[in-house]
Amino acid sequence: MPNERNALVTDIRRFNRFYTSWTGLLDETLTQSAYTLTEARVLFELDNRPGAIAAHPSGEAGFLARTFHLDIGPEASAMAAELNLAPAYVARILRKFAGAGLIEMRVDPNDRRRRVLALSTRGNAALAGLQAAADRDLGRLTAGLAGDEAAELSDALRKVMRLLGGPVEEKMVGALPK
Repeated sequence: MPNERNALVTDIRRFNRFYTSWTGLLDETLTQSAYTLTEARVLFELDNRPGAIAAHPSGEAGFLARTFHLDIGPEASAMAAELNLAPAYVARILRKFAGAGLIEMRVDPNDRRRRVLALSTRGNAALAGLQAAADRDLGRLTAGLAGDEAAELSDALRKVMRLLGGPVEEKMVGALPK
């Protein structure tokens, strides 16, 4: 059994090297944009998390709220934890986004006492550009696959996610790579 696990680890590492090279994830920026993969993922999360990084009426300020100098609640730390990132790193990214006009504070439509951090019009445009470039690049990389091969690859990707306990949901379609 240990030899089988060692072989599995070797296979996973080999696949990771192949995939990161094949998709260009080791490039300094994602899809030749101004954003790193991590920054692109934070943009994606801000757009796809309902009520992301909200300020609570209680006024509680977590680490990111104090660091970012905005009334940001504990949800920001939750996003950092879910992405396996240091909260200080997420705070730097959010500061960069704020400086570039990519994010803004809005009134929470579900609770007018709360404010939520959301993508601005400029942030939505940046995310749309990133997703279009990622779709284009992945489309180009898979263009040589016949229809049945594309279906087989799609099934294999869903199976890997299922076996490793990841979400296999419709909302993941079009998501930037994690």
